Amino acid sequence: MKYLGRLTATLPFLIMSVWHLQHIFQEETVSNIVISLILSILTVIVAWFMGGQYDQAQFYYKELLKNKKDLQVKQEEFKDIFDSVDATIWSNDLINERIYVSKGIEKLSGYTVKQFFDDFSFWTKISHPADTPLLFKFYEKVLAGVSDNFEARFLDAQGEPIWVYMSGTPIFGENNEVIKINGVVVDIRERKKTEAMLQESESRYRNVVELSPNIILIHQNDRIVYVNPATTNMLGLNATEILGKTVFDFIDPSDKETIMSSNREIYEKKRPNEYREYKIIKPDGSFVYLEMLGKEINYNGVPAIMVVAIDVTAKKAYQEKVQFMAFHDALTGLPNRHMYNEFLETAMARSKKHNQVLAVMFLDLDRFKFINDTMGHEAGDDLLKKVSEQLLKSVRKGDMVSRQGGDEFAIILEDVDELIVREISDRIIEAFSTPFMIKNKEFYTSASIGISLYPLDGQDKETISSKADTAMYLAKKRGKNNYQFFIHEQGDILDRKIKLEQNLRRALKNNEFYLEYQPKLELETGEIYGVEALVRWKHPELGIIAPTEFIPIVEESGLISNFGSWILNEACKQNKKWHESGIRIKMAVNVSALQFEDANFVETVRQVLSRHQLPPQSLGLEITESVMQNIERSSIIIHELKLLGVKISVDDFGTGYSSLSVLSNLPIDLVKIDKSFINEILINANTASLVKTMIEMGQNLGFQLVAEGIEKKQQAEFLMNHGCRFGQGYYYSPPLAAAEVEKMLKAPLVKSSELVRR
Repeated sequence: MKYLGRLTATLPFLIMSVWHLQHIFQEETVSNIVISLILSILTVIVAWFMGGQYDQAQFYYKELLKNKKDLQVKQEEFKDIFDSVDATIWSNDLINERIYVSKGIEKLSGYTVKQFFDDFSFWTKISHPADTPLLFKFYEKVLAGVSDNFEARFLDAQGEPIWVYMSGTPIFGENNEVIKINGVVVDIRERKKTEAMLQESESRYRNVVELSPNIILIHQNDRIVYVNPATTNMLGLNATEILGKTVFDFIDPSDKETIMSSNREIYEKKRPNEYREYKIIKPDGSFVYLEMLGKEINYNGVPAIMVVAIDVTAKKAYQEKVQFMAFHDALTGLPNRHMYNEFLETAMARSKKHNQVLAVMFLDLDRFKFINDTMGHEAGDDLLKKVSEQLLKSVRKGDMVSRQGGDEFAIILEDVDELIVREISDRIIEAFSTPFMIKNKEFYTSASIGISLYPLDGQDKETISSKADTAMYLAKKRGKNNYQFFIHEQGDILDRKIKLEQNLRRALKNNEFYLEYQPKLELETGEIYGVEALVRWKHPELGIIAPTEFIPIVEESGLISNFGSWILNEACKQNKKWHESGIRIKMAVNVSALQFEDANFVETVRQVLSRHQLPPQSLGLEITESVMQNIERSSIIIHELKLLGVKISVDDFGTGYSSLSVLSNLPIDLVKIDKSFINEILINANTASLVKTMIEMGQNLGFQLVAEGIEKKQQAEFLMNHGCRFGQGYYYSPPLAAAEVEKMLKAPLVKSSELVRR
């Protein structure tokens, strides 16, 4: 109770005062009573005061006990705290040479508090040898009166190193000398482990960045502050030449707005942007294409943009190449059929909009298959490339020249009239009059061109293209090396060609082909010394088909070798019959250039002669002058044929593929002057002079010359007057059936004029 002392001290005095006053009231005077009363009151007051002093003393005593207990609790709490944390409080008493450490040291190091207390140099004894100099330096500084701290390794009781943070503060005595060092030791092993992991991670990251083949740079405050080696290699600069510059120093100006927008997007949206392609201008003026991705980062504590870029120059070039190849011919680089169709459709739309005429030209190389087969595909490819160059030179700027495949080309001419189309066509024909140099040799080819006009000949690309193709076929039919505009009757011609192609094999099987024989004469005497076998086709529906019409189809269909072998066999079989009937005559058989180059041709000739037991000298083979383009190969074949004993003639001489000087190096027996020259000797002085020169050179080189296509008496006289001994033509006799020729051969010798009258 708060008033226990007061009550205990006052109550006895109060009782005694009451008892004393009772007796005074009976015996004493009033004055004594008053005095006694006052004394009693004072006594009670004094007792109350004394009791209050007791209560106060009791209160303070209880508070003291309470505070002592609280202090003990706090001491226990602090002890528990210090013992539980990875830290040790230590104190070096320099006067008494004692080390005081908290219990935390035992958990940290495995050593006891007593070990430190008993050995004043214990810190230095457990220091890691490599870090002992740091400890001495620390002591020197603190003993000099300056607080210090350091990180070092100590060895625990098992000899394992432990990383600690150690701090120390000097305590000064009365004379300002250091008498004590108080400090803290903190276990930093986890921090060091984390730091090591971070350093390892940073090292890995740096190695990844440094060794990355991708371009990596950091752009901060509009300046480049970091580049990896891939960036320096790409730009061809040192890092010092790049750092401090802005990316705009390397970005193509056309991409400037895009990259500025990209940077704003990165900062505003706080997320990486998507890969975008940029053109980078290198210091040497060349350029590369990069796909770049940017992301906001902190670099040295300041926001920046890290850029990762991939060099897509090769990828872009490949994509462009693929795109180019999808629309262009791989060999010539010209637009292909796909691009031709797309371009034609848009060109027709433009022509319709502006009310203009558009022309489509289909062009096919004459004799390309022969060149390709005889000289090889490499030579054929070279020829196609040179033809492409010539076509591009012959058309106008903006006209499309495309390769449709094989030896076929298509040309689209916009905003033209017929005169312009003819001028361009004439330029193309003229360009082909000059030989093409392939492997340092001259090659001649010509072009057959078909032309259709939009909108006259059709309203869609399929129709326009089809009619140009039909017109091209007509150009071939009319002797090649010319151009033809589509006329509506040509549709029937194309249908006829398709029909003949379809009926070829059936015709061979059904014996629809047969031979006729045109006499070959000595012009002065009129004596028939030989015949030329000429093939004919009697179609069951279309009647007699001219060789000029079906022979090209046979060549295109790939049947020429088998077909030629059939002709050779039939001609030799007929000649054998004549021999057996007593008629000795030389049989001439035409050989296609493709047949001549066939690997089995010489063996075929040998087998046919053997089969019919025919003297080789009675067989003559007429090869076209065009085979001379591959002079090495032709020379080998001709020599092999000569070893068999057959006669060799060069047909259609003068069309430009060889010269007499070239032929003089080959074992040629006869040269036939092409009928195109004979047709003009009476009307063209230049041609007449040329034929005279041919005859003279032939005589000088030891060749026998045969003029073919003689149709007039004056032509025969011209040839005889200038020394040409042999000839053939309708002036003397058309091709005849074997029976009619046999009658002529058995008849008495007549003059050529009489033969004609017959």
